[in-house]
Amino acid sequence: MASKIARWWVMGRKEMDHPLVTVVKMSGVLQAFSGRGPQARRLLNLERVEKWLQRAFYTPLAPAACAIAINSPGGSPVQSELIHDMIRRLAQQTGIPVYTFAEDVAASGGYWLMCAGDKAYACETSLVGSIGVISATFGAVDAAQRLGIQRRVWTAGPAKLPMDPFLPVTPEQEGRIVDLMTDLHEAFKDRVRASRGDRLIGPEDELFSGRAWTGRQAQRLGLVDGVGTLRGVMRAHFGEKVRFLLCSEPAQPGLRDVLGLKWGQRTLEEGVGVFGRLREKIEAGIEGGTIDDVAYAASRAAVSAALDEAEHRSLWDRFKVG
Repeated sequence: MASKIARWWVMGRKEMDHPLVTVVKMSGVLQAFSGRGPQARRLLNLERVEKWLQRAFYTPLAPAACAIAINSPGGSPVQSELIHDMIRRLAQQTGIPVYTFAEDVAASGGYWLMCAGDKAYACETSLVGSIGVISATFGAVDAAQRLGIQRRVWTAGPAKLPMDPFLPVTPEQEGRIVDLMTDLHEAFKDRVRASRGDRLIGPEDELFSGRAWTGRQAQRLGLVDGVGTLRGVMRAHFGEKVRFLLCSEPAQPGLRDVLGLKWGQRTLEEGVGVFGRLREKIEAGIEGGTIDDVAYAASRAAVSAALDEAEHRSLWDRFKVG
């Protein structure tokens, strides 16, 4: 009865008997982050998506399925595992089937999320896969020597010191990094095998090489079940009258996100407070120093935002088709 009332209230009398698919859109780099504002919207982590998934699976509207659209170049294997496991747990608890869809990119940790679906799909030109692990740093040993810089590090425990860019890499350090990456790679491969099973086609050394594939190539290799868009595939499964309910936050940030505000009844009060504090800081900066001090602080914040944007884009550019 509650389900019928909810459907009538949300979908209307004429459409309350039509199939309903809840939709969760996951876009961004997988990384733990507990802040707010525009940066938080670029990142995927359990803290951000947990409420979306709860809404998608436990809505009283009795959905026929949950469709998850993924657009991520990867990132933290821990966040990939946490989100994947939550999706599977909710699917088992509710009995709601899960369909995952790759948009621009579902690579590395993004493909780990794809494996949470009972069935997975991609666009023809999506980039899918990249089942591998990467660790990158730099070395400035020669530069430090030319500049006369001495690096001094003290540790208690022979394995406490990781690879330092200002110190030569020892065979023991390299071996420890390779051991960690190999174990992470095995965990990734185990997840793919458990999800795709006998649908995988081709030798594992090719499938798990870390290479990214187009949607059509991924279908031929069994990494996805088919090629298609979310709406097209769902209409093919549940009919032309299927309806969609978006359970994730809007893709574009609004004023409240730019100001780092929470959604809720106190939004206006918080907004006034933010503007008041901003004005106080500017006035204090001018009174305590000079206008140049305020300009410097603003410039520093802008440079920090630009560097953040550059790092964000560099991750996406790894999978750009040239």
